[in-house]
Amino acid sequence: MSRSGGVALPRYMQIFAELRARVQSGAYPLETSLPSESDLCEEFEASRYTVREALRRMVEQGMLLRRQGSGSVVVASEPNARYIHSLSSLADLFQYALDTHYEVLSNEVIELSSARAEIVGGDVGSSWNLVKGVRRTHAGGDVVSYTHSYIPKRLTRFVGELPECVGPFYAHLSRRAREDIIEADQEIRGETMTAETARHLGGRKGDACICALRRYRAARGTLITSLNWHVVEDFRFQMKLLKNHS
Repeated sequence: MSRSGGVALPRYMQIFAELRARVQSGAYPLETSLPSESDLCEEFEASRYTVREALRRMVEQGMLLRRQGSGSVVVASEPNARYIHSLSSLADLFQYALDTHYEVLSNEVIELSSARAEIVGGDVGSSWNLVKGVRRTHAGGDVVSYTHSYIPKRLTRFVGELPECVGPFYAHLSRRAREDIIEADQEIRGETMTAETARHLGGRKGDACICALRRYRAARGTLITSLNWHVVEDFRFQMKLLKNHS
């Protein structure tokens, strides 16, 4: 299994990335069928479940259509403009960052208020870097989310590298600072758009939106905290619950 930025990518994601690259390059032209599941299992030396999960991701992005008797047919060379993503793990977050394009809009140093300190996971009055940006389906494409990223002062020397980093900020900061992530938590909540959020998401002030708050912690403290605002229709969260047999 390969690794990107210290995060192991599941086998189905590796296959998904390879199949998507083939479609985008024209190796699998529009209106043609992909090899059968059996052939893909043999080529990638993977189980049928793994291959089906990779194909499901392609369907989810609007690039494939599963037709009875025809297998998987290529219907688009790029993901849908309305990019609906499914997140269930750190590996999914890493792949999400690779699948999309991040554009930094601003970077400033702020002091945390009491309300913001509780959200970010820092001390009141402490200095943090606040990086604002938008994530798009691709360079110049539609906006997927508007984001505020809070990065502690101890990591300031790496902030300037973020516009050029490949993959998510948390992986880049963890690697560069040599601080392993020991905990990551996520809180998803409904909000109404502020004037600032609405301007970047293409909505109106007061419209409903989804905010995904993610905190990544290392032994020395918070590594990065991000607030990610999404249009309601463009967001889906997936979680699998396994029965405890102990």
